[in-house]
Amino acid sequence: MEEHTHAPDEARKQTALFAQLIEILTQNAIMMLGGVPDRQGRQRPPDLNSAEMMIEMLGVLHKKTKGNLTKEEEKMISSTLYQLQTAFAEVASKSGEFGKARKATEAVESSDEELLDEHEETTIPSSSVPPIKNQAPSPKSQNIHSSSPQTDESKVKFTKKYG
Repeated sequence: MEEHTHAPDEARKQTALFAQLIEILTQNAIMMLGGVPDRQGRQRPPDLNSAEMMIEMLGVLHKKTKGNLTKEEEKMISSTLYQLQTAFAEVASKSGEFGKARKATEAVESSDEELLDEHEETTIPSSSVPPIKNQAPSPKSQNIHSSSPQTDESKVKFTKKYG
């Protein structure tokens, strides 16, 4: 009987550790996207290659753990990937890396279709999404999702396909 009461604690511990792993990769990706200022408060330039690698690592983790996650864990990694791919597309577009932006946009569209297929819903509750922020965020450090004015040439357009 003692093992039975221990199992829920172990499952919670594993979920917490899984969430921490996702958070570590996410924070690194955000840092590489220029979303976290350096120690002197200066904005870092984006390192798209490193950010792309972090996002790809999360994608591999998602594929390799498919079927072994709880619904909460699945939503957590799926929505985090979606948000990072969207942020990456925006930053790549602003940086003039339109090939990388297009690739990320395609990944976002693919993720969007998978989310619709798997979860049969168009949005993921924000309560299940781990924060994509530094532990002590400053308003300047979270400009990844900014709504700053852009020219039409630098925008990546996102469209949903239903079919």
